[in-house]
Amino acid sequence: MGDTPRITAAELRIMKILWAGGPQTVRQVKGALTAQGGDPPAYTTVMTMMKQLADKRALKVDREGRTFIYAPAVRRDQVLSHRLLEFLQTVFDGKAEDMVLQLAEDAELSPADLRRIEAKIARRMKSDARRKSRSPE
Repeated sequence: MGDTPRITAAELRIMKILWAGGPQTVRQVKGALTAQGGDPPAYTTVMTMMKQLADKRALKVDREGRTFIYAPAVRRDQVLSHRLLEFLQTVFDGKAEDMVLQLAEDAELSPADLRRIEAKIARRMKSDARRKSRSPE
């Protein structure tokens, strides 16, 4: 989890907008947040959060004249993995099996979802077996 900045749930909403839509101004991000529904955030709130994300090095800032353009400086998969591992530690005490079993029981999974999960597990087991057979004991 080394260089990945800790990103709050509110900051994650901003990051998702920028990952999906590319570089944007504070006004554009505020508009996208407003379009998502709920209480529309104040411009200054969005600006402060984006500055905090830039300070954490999660966003890059490009200044075009008087306008600041913000773009993600970290990859989506990197941040989501970091958040997932934090969640695993916090909620499930690091027990991945418990988390996966809880999801399998509570989440609405289609047959296609289950097939993709099974295929991922099969690939992981194959990869682990290859790694184990190559390592000296």
